[in-house]
Amino acid sequence: MGFVDERRKVVITLEEGIWEFKALDGSVISKPENADEKLTAALSETAKQQELVSGTGTAKLTVDGKDYDLEIERILDLRVGDVLEETAKLYPDQEALISFDGTRRIDYRTFDEDSKAFAKYLLSIGIKKGDYIGLWMANGIESLTAAYAISKIGAVMIAFTPYEKQDRMEELVRRSQVSTFILYRGAKVHENIEMLADDMYPEIKTQKYGELSIEKAPLLKRVILVDATDEFAYPGVYDFHTAMEEGRAMNDDAFEAAKAAVSVKDLAYVIYTSGSTGFPKGVMLSHLNIVENSYTMANMMDLTHEDKMCMQIQLFHTFGSVASCLPAIHKGMPIVLTSRFKPGESLKMIERERCTAVCGVPTMFIGFIEEMKKDPDKYEVSCMSKGITAGAPVPEKMVREIEEIMHMKNIIVCYGLTETSPCVSGTKTTDSIELKGNTVGAIVPGVQIKFIDPDTLEDAGPQGPGEICVKGYSLMMGYLGDPEKTASTFTPDGWLRTGDMGSLLDNGYLKIGDRLKDIIIRSGENISPGEVEKVLMSHPDVVEAYVIGVKDYKYGEIVGTFCKLVPGSKLTPEELRAFCVGKTPTLSIPSYYWFVDEFPLLNNGKVSKPELRKIAEATKEQTPKIEAPKKK
Repeated sequence: MGFVDERRKVVITLEEGIWEFKALDGSVISKPENADEKLTAALSETAKQQELVSGTGTAKLTVDGKDYDLEIERILDLRVGDVLEETAKLYPDQEALISFDGTRRIDYRTFDEDSKAFAKYLLSIGIKKGDYIGLWMANGIESLTAAYAISKIGAVMIAFTPYEKQDRMEELVRRSQVSTFILYRGAKVHENIEMLADDMYPEIKTQKYGELSIEKAPLLKRVILVDATDEFAYPGVYDFHTAMEEGRAMNDDAFEAAKAAVSVKDLAYVIYTSGSTGFPKGVMLSHLNIVENSYTMANMMDLTHEDKMCMQIQLFHTFGSVASCLPAIHKGMPIVLTSRFKPGESLKMIERERCTAVCGVPTMFIGFIEEMKKDPDKYEVSCMSKGITAGAPVPEKMVREIEEIMHMKNIIVCYGLTETSPCVSGTKTTDSIELKGNTVGAIVPGVQIKFIDPDTLEDAGPQGPGEICVKGYSLMMGYLGDPEKTASTFTPDGWLRTGDMGSLLDNGYLKIGDRLKDIIIRSGENISPGEVEKVLMSHPDVVEAYVIGVKDYKYGEIVGTFCKLVPGSKLTPEELRAFCVGKTPTLSIPSYYWFVDEFPLLNNGKVSKPELRKIAEATKEQTPKIEAPKKK
């Protein structure tokens, strides 16, 4: 299964301490001082048993008449930077990173050498293990080079969305305590360096690089800009490529020492949630979280070094950094980088580069499908076959169109959260469309789930239904600077509460219900938006549908829906309501219908339901309310 399997280790914990073994042969890597040799030998044999290295679990062991309770964890003995380094050794001449327009291309040898050079520069300016480095960059060769440089020396990457608004960006920087900012000149929405220097921190224009003293960001000392031209040659700014070349000329001693000091359980990334229900939370993920989960997803997608990844999702999202980028690096794949999603442009790029894999939220795949339906002969993308979709409900109709129109017969559907690194479960490439459209697959190795009553926290049985709780290697280290929210996210016995309702089918596949906070309550009755959305999207004229609760004096809440229709459709709200009759309970049938051309999106590409609720409240007085016909 590849070189990384040889780097697996088994960690066995019991009251006497922690033992580590090489997974394949059970040889001892480390053990407590004065460890009993007979017990160590017995644990070594335990480590070699295949059923105990397939994931996290517990076991019992008896040695010399004494019983031991074992906690067993199988992990990859790799840090994020190691993955790139090992791949560069295996596939040095393989293309690694390709710009969206195809004009810039670097191989894995260069990718690894450049990230090492930049890492050495960071060390030379005083960056050390545990320091927070901010990336305000869309996907690009420099952003990935910087990200892996940061990881190699044990610093912490905090990737911010390049489209962030000023007020929220200032608060994110303050909370994140970044010492160094790395950015491109700008993104599509605005010029980031201009916002940074003109509006956020004008001190950058007058104060010296490395010695910035900014009241609103007291820990920020330096800004590194890709292509810092004369126009932006401020005293507080340094050029990225100059920095990298300076690092290339330095010796390796400090670099090797810094790399050796990094543990797989050290903090690697802080990924901010989308902020759909309040200010974003900074999810802290370790090297172990990221490397193990990314390798799991690489195998779930059946990726090989002969595949080519279209990286649609940005680094600031776990779906981009952990589920798209790192799986490709694990397998030595070329990665084509896209800085902003535009379906037509991306399809042309996929055609040109003959990409075989793409990961994306359902909204992205809908964009692809709509674009291809406009002119079926315009794009030749039969090369596509593999990938993941996740992040929102994936109805059966969408899976069918992904497989039939985009040729992605091996698409899988996954479920997870940023807090779980992200993948908790996933379907198989060989699963039927029905399974992919109605479940989120089996629980991945090393992860456990259980179901609880969300109000009482009592066990809801092995198959639920109930709130999904997760345990295993993939759990976040916590929320940055927020121990209270961290504590409230976990049960007293250490299970992470997802906030999602679900149940386990007889075949072991997980079926997702609703977010707890997304439940609509009409006259005391709970209504599941996800179930109603499935009904609406089964109509042939409905491309996308999102269901929300609309405030109502009489009932508290009633159901409203925002729908995007196929081009040219003449469907009326009355006809769509009639279509729902008999397919969902009467209380669940929407009373308000908004037909729209596009939806408000969060930075991660998901539809913003809070924004939909705002629109509904602002326009409901002018929107006809379609009620059920009165009984005769």
